[in-house]
Amino acid sequence: NATMKLFRLLALAAAVLPAPVAGSVSEATIDSSGNVITNDDTIDKTIGKNEELSTHVTNQSPFRSDIYWDDGEYGTLISTLDPEESGSLNTYLGHQFFVTRHGVKEGLFVDEERLVFKVGQRDQQFYIPKNAAPSTKLCQDRFSVCKDYSKNGGCQSSPGWMIVHCCESCDEALNASELIDPKKRCSKENLNTPEPVWKAGDLNKLFESWATNETLKDEFGLEVVSSPEPEKYQATWEKASEGAPWVVVFNNFLTDSEVADLIRGGEIEGFERSTDQGNINEVGEMEKVVSKTRTSSNAWCMHSCERLPGVRSATKKIEEVTGIPYVNYESFQLLNYEKNQFYRSHHDSSSTDTTPAGHRILTFFLYLTDVEEGGETYFNKLDLAIKPKKGKALVWPSVRDDNPTYWDARMFHEAKDVIKGKKMAANHWIHMNDYHTPNDWGCTGSFT
Repeated sequence: NATMKLFRLLALAAAVLPAPVAGSVSEATIDSSGNVITNDDTIDKTIGKNEELSTHVTNQSPFRSDIYWDDGEYGTLISTLDPEESGSLNTYLGHQFFVTRHGVKEGLFVDEERLVFKVGQRDQQFYIPKNAAPSTKLCQDRFSVCKDYSKNGGCQSSPGWMIVHCCESCDEALNASELIDPKKRCSKENLNTPEPVWKAGDLNKLFESWATNETLKDEFGLEVVSSPEPEKYQATWEKASEGAPWVVVFNNFLTDSEVADLIRGGEIEGFERSTDQGNINEVGEMEKVVSKTRTSSNAWCMHSCERLPGVRSATKKIEEVTGIPYVNYESFQLLNYEKNQFYRSHHDSSSTDTTPAGHRILTFFLYLTDVEEGGETYFNKLDLAIKPKKGKALVWPSVRDDNPTYWDARMFHEAKDVIKGKKMAANHWIHMNDYHTPNDWGCTGSFT
């Protein structure tokens, strides 16, 4: 039996939106048998414009699918349906919905016609049919507003986003039909990728400079937990041995106001169930898949969140301590672990990384709450556990000092189950190269 999910579209009762103007891609409405409806004479004229309607959607496709209300711009996400899952939505006459693969705005098509649901009757049943799939045509306008965005300079101000989402409208300005291919769009030549921030030996230089800096010890409570020379740098971990990796903590890195703004930023952005990275489609977008090893919720600190004073000061502090500019940082990931939630063993990078942004070379992890019991950051191969403490920063490298283009396989770690209390945290992943430019050009799997 299909799992039933109820989701509600909040709209003004008096508002009856006209159907958005179709782009250059034709659209298909699907009947209960999965057939394309070729005529639009499906409006029940007895329905009043203020009457709330209930419609139902069943996902028969093999894709985890996102349902968007077509708001005339680039859509409002209403809900997500797994394969064989059904859901209900409350809506109004004349509203229209479109369907994409989960986590990306790659529309689903039937016989090369975009799949849309047009509300025209009571108790309509809509289906995402088994043969729904992404289009084979890569260069297309996904939204009706693409042409307007293009006329208003969008191709120049947001080239990557526009190439991926409004390819046809930006073809003349950007040669988008060529750059829709991520091999061309994401080449180091096209992105003008700068020199990497670390060369061999630079990792040790940074951590050694911290370990001998009395100001960092006094101001932020710097503590060397593990180092390649544990005696020399007074490592506090009793199992630290010669050649061990660097692990350091700043015991009082964040102020109360910075902690408060990072927590507030998560509330602004909205926490959602954490996902893992899935397959990459032909235009370079990465699918989001529900994690089986990670049960926390997370949010990405962007826009309003990034403008909060405490968020800005926390990032600036990290820049000053590391000497690595913000362009190499991913946005703050904000994390929320409730009781019994966890993140099993994983590594923050991969063995090699040839993407334009390069490896995640450093993780700067910030604890925003005390945890009564559990919730430790545990380095599996080291048998080292760090207990959460409000305001503490934990920092470790993901790459090797002698070859920072290759991962340090010792740095697998996990978030232990929260047994009592609640764990909130934030982290910046810091890359070898400029991260922001590839992200703006759609070369990091998403536009976060």
